[in-house]
Amino acid sequence: MQGIVVLGRIIFILLIYLFLFRILTALLADMRLKGAPKEGNDYGCLEVLTGGELLTKGRVFRIDHKGLTLGRGKNNDIVLADHYASMDHACLVHRKGVTIIEDLGSTNGTWVNGERINSTVQLVTGDYVKIGSITFQYSRWQDESSKL
Repeated sequence: MQGIVVLGRIIFILLIYLFLFRILTALLADMRLKGAPKEGNDYGCLEVLTGGELLTKGRVFRIDHKGLTLGRGKNNDIVLADHYASMDHACLVHRKGVTIIEDLGSTNGTWVNGERINSTVQLVTGDYVKIGSITFQYSRWQDESSKL
């Protein structure tokens, strides 16, 4: 009889340790997920507010992990038909949930919220990006189809 009680206590203690181990692994997994970037479903995007000949107002460009290049040259992701835009004017990069814009040494500069940028700048929702006479507004974009 006493052997059954001891065995029951050992099983009970093992179950408690198993329960605590499961809680710990769940907490660690949750912490990793919250710290990890949401690559694949959370992006930045640029919406054209005032465009040129090739860009219509309201057109949206998604900024993913590959980034975007802007300029007058045909090899850019967004071709700017504006005489104040350089051939390779600026680039946008989206990594770890953050979008960064960088002027690529353009003559007339890249403007964010009315200020000319001289180094990389992190964009936040609602920021205005102006190159020549073309104005974009930055916002976040989530791919709703990836949640299914």
